[in-house]
Amino acid sequence: MINDRAPAAPSVSDAAPPVTGSAAGRVVAGLLVLAFAAVTGLFAPFLVMASDGCSEDDVRTICSVGAQQVVGNLPVIAAFVAALLAVVGMGSRGGAGRGCLLAAPCLLVVAWVVSMAIAST
Repeated sequence: MINDRAPAAPSVSDAAPPVTGSAAGRVVAGLLVLAFAAVTGLFAPFLVMASDGCSEDDVRTICSVGAQQVVGNLPVIAAFVAALLAVVGMGSRGGAGRGCLLAAPCLLVVAWVVSMAIAST
């Protein structure tokens, strides 16, 4: 017996994920943030050398021990936290991943600004 009815075609969903490289974009952005974190962690602590010209009676902020510790440690800590945020951002989808990838460079910029402000005063 011949069946006159053809089998029903499987339904195709219109809600397909975007194919425009969102994962690749996250990886590229994350690698850029990791590079910025590496530069920050390696070179920003050298701002402590701004205290080389300090004498005992110098009242500049960078001449105090506490300020030197902040300028030396803040960029290293910020680079570590930013690297963690970048890795989380590369591995996460959605708003949390984008938020981590946006927060990481902001954290690094704040570390640079604070260190430069202390070193220059």
